Amino acid sequence: MKHAYILLPTSNGVPLENVSAGILETLSKRNLTVAKFVPFGDGGVPFAEIRNALISDCEQVIMELLVDKFLRVFAKHDVVIVEGISAPEIFYKRELHKMLTSAMDASVILVAKAGNKPIDDLIGEISVEEHFHKNANAFMAGCVFLNVPEDGEAELRAACKNSDLPTLGFVHGGENPSKEAVVAGIEEEPWELILKEEREHRMSPPEFRNFLIKKAQKFKARIVLPEGSEPRTVRAAILALQRQIAVPILLAKRADVEKTAATLCMNLPLELEIIDPDNIATKYVSKLVELRKSKGMTEEMAKKMLQDSVWVGTMMVKAGDAEGLVSGAIHSTADTVRPALTIIKPREGTSIISSVFFMCLPTQVLVYGDCAINPNPTTDELAQIAIQCADTASDFGIVPRVAMLSYSTGESGKGEDVNKVKEATAKVKELRPDIEIDGPLQYDAAIMESVAHTKAPNSHIAGRATVFVFPDLNTGNTTYKAVQRSAKTVSIGPMLQGLAKPVNDLSRGALVDDIVYTIAITAVQAGMNRQISE
Repeated sequence: MKHAYILLPTSNGVPLENVSAGILETLSKRNLTVAKFVPFGDGGVPFAEIRNALISDCEQVIMELLVDKFLRVFAKHDVVIVEGISAPEIFYKRELHKMLTSAMDASVILVAKAGNKPIDDLIGEISVEEHFHKNANAFMAGCVFLNVPEDGEAELRAACKNSDLPTLGFVHGGENPSKEAVVAGIEEEPWELILKEEREHRMSPPEFRNFLIKKAQKFKARIVLPEGSEPRTVRAAILALQRQIAVPILLAKRADVEKTAATLCMNLPLELEIIDPDNIATKYVSKLVELRKSKGMTEEMAKKMLQDSVWVGTMMVKAGDAEGLVSGAIHSTADTVRPALTIIKPREGTSIISSVFFMCLPTQVLVYGDCAINPNPTTDELAQIAIQCADTASDFGIVPRVAMLSYSTGESGKGEDVNKVKEATAKVKELRPDIEIDGPLQYDAAIMESVAHTKAPNSHIAGRATVFVFPDLNTGNTTYKAVQRSAKTVSIGPMLQGLAKPVNDLSRGALVDDIVYTIAITAVQAGMNRQISE
């Protein structure tokens, strides 16, 4: 079991460097490979850069960078100790600590300086910090006390016995104890326990974005963008190209794209592919007629349809001239999805097209489906949606634990709607016994352990679900928008599931970053299709 711990001071001026060195030396004697990670200040991101990021609301970019560096270290070691900020002049360190703990899914070790503080004040100081981090859904590993007076250790030990937070060390040796003093003060028994503790990793939004980019970079798929002169799309295409996320293809007249770029004060890279859809539409007329002749498609009708750049882009994907499509910045969902459903059709062995949103909550990424496509799925369709959502979660690095949602938990409610969810759950278990799934579950029982203990004490999914399958579109779409707007949660999607080739929709309020990450998702889907065909 690999572990990441973050050392956080409970007050200003608590030294951390020797504490991390002492803990690492102690753990290395257990035949564990260990390392230290310093995210900020000397050896990390300069505080001036952090301050500027916070002011410009770009702190998540910094977190993504730090997660990438951290994961490189974490991959090679059993235990990584992350040093928090002890510098007293960094007034915003508490919020940074919260973001960092969440981004790295690290367990918190509080470090307190005892000195001559009254014990009640010291315990209160720790309780305040413990409460703050627990409210942010952090996992608490324990506490280390520094500068413990020799004649006060017994009283401090006695006071700590009533705490739920394990005490990991009582360190003597003045204001800034040496590494050797920390090693001498480490408690063996509690460390033995926390190192044996197993918990499932929560993928944070910065880690998820990092995962997306890294995986997309492996494939470098050709992704067509039919809204080729739209300003956000142009910026996203340039960023996607610069970060080697994909090979974007802008469908637009070059003069229009150049005009947009000039307005944005951006230079168009020479390698950015720009295609005038009017110049290639005729190429796909006969192909479209052939695909739709059973529905009465004529050449004249095909030419008219191909006046729309989304139809042209979709035909490019169908013909293999592009591997995926992203649209929706200025088109409705129907305008983006209808050509795909008409032309590309479902993947072989798939009977339904559905969608997911990746909901980037502060501490983890959840999968919501289906919130965009199917108004009122049947029992069999709901089961297929659940299977697709579980497979999508797995493909994108999220351990799938599927909650089939309803207004009822277990046997507490009756009726046609509840029965549909119950039967769909049973169907999934029959078709895919490898998927962890339970239902019907109410949302609170699915996501909150405290509620799960009361409402579904025997469920192995309740309280720890990562994939939430809604019973109908009305419920799903309403819920995702409520969570997105009320909790200020970033949602990536909808990502379409079940198509033979990837086509994904954007919100018309999409930001540039939203488009970049949707391009990345589409590139990952395209790359996985490529692997299957090979």
